[in-house]
Amino acid sequence: MAAAIPVLHFDTSDFPESQRFEVWRAGITTHQVTRSDPPGAPFDAVVDAWTLGEMVMSHSRIGAARMVRTAEMARQDGRDWIIVLLLKSGTLDFAVDAGARQQTLRQGEVAIFDTLCDFASDGSEMDSITCAISRRAFAQIASEPPFHHGVIVDGPWGRLLADYLLSLVQQLPQMEATDASSLTETFVAMLKAALQTAQPGRNAAVSKSVSTIRLRAESYIDQNLTSDQLTSKLVCRTLAISDSSLYRAFASSGGVTAYIRRRRLEAIHALLNARSDQQSIGEISRQYGFVSGAHFSRAFSKQFGFSPRAARLGTILIRPAAEDADEVATFRHWEEQLR
Repeated sequence: MAAAIPVLHFDTSDFPESQRFEVWRAGITTHQVTRSDPPGAPFDAVVDAWTLGEMVMSHSRIGAARMVRTAEMARQDGRDWIIVLLLKSGTLDFAVDAGARQQTLRQGEVAIFDTLCDFASDGSEMDSITCAISRRAFAQIASEPPFHHGVIVDGPWGRLLADYLLSLVQQLPQMEATDASSLTETFVAMLKAALQTAQPGRNAAVSKSVSTIRLRAESYIDQNLTSDQLTSKLVCRTLAISDSSLYRAFASSGGVTAYIRRRRLEAIHALLNARSDQQSIGEISRQYGFVSGAHFSRAFSKQFGFSPRAARLGTILIRPAAEDADEVATFRHWEEQLR
């Protein structure tokens, strides 16, 4: 019999009322979380979650809470995900870009967030579906997701994403583990298409000139990934743009240097998966500017969650959680695989 997609169920009603918020908060690895309900009010949380390898999906019914993620947290914890949030009920007031953009997500709407960027929210009691997607899941169809942090996807594409998530939650219990990668690829492709369509109507704070600079820079970088001269200064000089303009264009990706490193690693990953390529791992890494084999191996493992050798041999596996892990520990373990 085929294995089912791994699932967990977590319910704070299994704990004393005084412990429920803290137990739920222990499973949140990306944000600082505090309560925002009235003093003395009970807090409850019920979460069903599934791991699809490159995506962790959860259906949560939680009490009112505030969440904050800073740029410093993003630099320190290594979480590098795209988060899709469908609000089934409740409201979520959020701010991004150091508070420069403030919006409200309402019932039935879908928003996209990036764990490399700052975020602050104040939510009511809510019912939501969340997908945490590893950035490497986008590498198969695009070098980088289109502008997305803090975007509320409305119109037909927003409805399509919402319908897919609602249907997926209903169907996952009947799906098999072998379906996981196809389900993730389908959703990532749909999300990319939705974001591309949303570009003309995105927040005016992201100017057309910034978008144009980003596209020009991405094209130049992709054409010169193997150049040992590829630096942010070279990009600025070649494209005749200022350092500050380039910085703004790649702020959502952690800067242009981080973007170049990620694209090089993605290119190497693709070559290692190509069985016809006879170059050694060391030769490929040096071709893309990694002088130190140890440094390359660490960077590759950090981005993809497995070693270059595992990628070449095709032996990539999702490590199981410890046998004695509870629901919170298992959920955190699943998210760790997204790094």
